[in-house]
Amino acid sequence: MGFCFSSPDKKELLADSREMVESNARVLSVCVELAEGDLQNAVAKVYDAVRYMVPSASAGAMQADKKLGALAGDLKIALSKGKERGLLQAEDILKDMNTAIAERNSYTN
Repeated sequence: MGFCFSSPDKKELLADSREMVESNARVLSVCVELAEGDLQNAVAKVYDAVRYMVPSASAGAMQADKKLGALAGDLKIALSKGKERGLLQAEDILKDMNTAIAERNSYTN
């Protein structure tokens, strides 16, 4: 008697990845609207990088997508706060997002 381990098929993983990329891009589009000045330009660059990501069935890419989603939510909160403290937090989050984007790209290139 053998054991059967089912794994999600590649189409399902790609669909999940596509959905995650689109969700992250939606949150970042809101962040672009909330940001101002130089910060808005930096957020727009991150938004463009995420918006044009190619969906991937790679487990590493999926983890990076989840990390980007969490960071995008944090960025939206920081930008909503406004004020100097929120803007400093937003800058730190953007640095983390750029690192996560580079990490994800390492799985898809």
